[in-house]
Amino acid sequence: MARDSLADAIALLGAHPLSDRAVHGVRKDLKRARAMLRLMRAGLGEREYHQRNAALRDAARDLSAARDSKVLLDTLRNLPQHRSLSDLRSRLRKEHTVTRSRLRSEVSSVKRARKTLRTVRRDLPAGPQIRCDWPVLQSGLRRVYARARAALVQARVHPTAENLHELRKQTKYLWHQLQALMPVRAHQTPPLVAAAHRLSDLLGAEHDLVALRVRALEAPMRSSARSWLLERIDARGERMLEQATTLASQLYHDPPVEFSARVLRDSAPRRGVRRVSTSS
Repeated sequence: MARDSLADAIALLGAHPLSDRAVHGVRKDLKRARAMLRLMRAGLGEREYHQRNAALRDAARDLSAARDSKVLLDTLRNLPQHRSLSDLRSRLRKEHTVTRSRLRSEVSSVKRARKTLRTVRRDLPAGPQIRCDWPVLQSGLRRVYARARAALVQARVHPTAENLHELRKQTKYLWHQLQALMPVRAHQTPPLVAAAHRLSDLLGAEHDLVALRVRALEAPMRSSARSWLLERIDARGERMLEQATTLASQLYHDPPVEFSARVLRDSAPRRGVRRVSTSS
């Protein structure tokens, strides 16, 4: 799955011009690959894991500006519309055009990212070169689940953007890992996979609303339009955060050891791990 995800990302980075969909796809592929690295961490060894993870993290970072500007624009579009927001929409649209053009013009950075991904993919150990048995997988799953559970505790006490982002990040890794490990039948998604996916989506949407709120406070706008927009951002964000908190409490209820043991117990009848649908 890690190799397949990196191959997909390499192919998308070769597109000319580099579209918004391609950028989104590359970021998804890299998150999936990093989740698989976390799953294999005990088998890879700490040095190998940290080197590969850092390489993929840095490759994704170059695409962040283009992704963030597109998300701000989409988040505003998904809110109720108001004619007084036309200036903000135009500003965000121009910023997105600039960041996308800059990314397309920086051919060397895209080539560098593709080279990095090729190197990581080529150097990933395979077959007998890596220990990847149930204890290794359980260790990787337990670590991510424990970090997400700890992030939930922090977010309950201090619901800051940073703490909620950490919860979202670890939940996204957990979702990809559960996809890899849990049995998937035709037209039937395991409840844990669905819950992790839904939670990551809710936290992601709430994070995007927070980012839009910051821009709304910074941008030159009429006070009435700003107040109207902030009220709707806050109302939607509160609903999403309430849903996310309830779902997170259910998903992260069990101690990490019990959770990871249950997932692998349910997965034990499978022979091998095949790639599953990862659409979102």
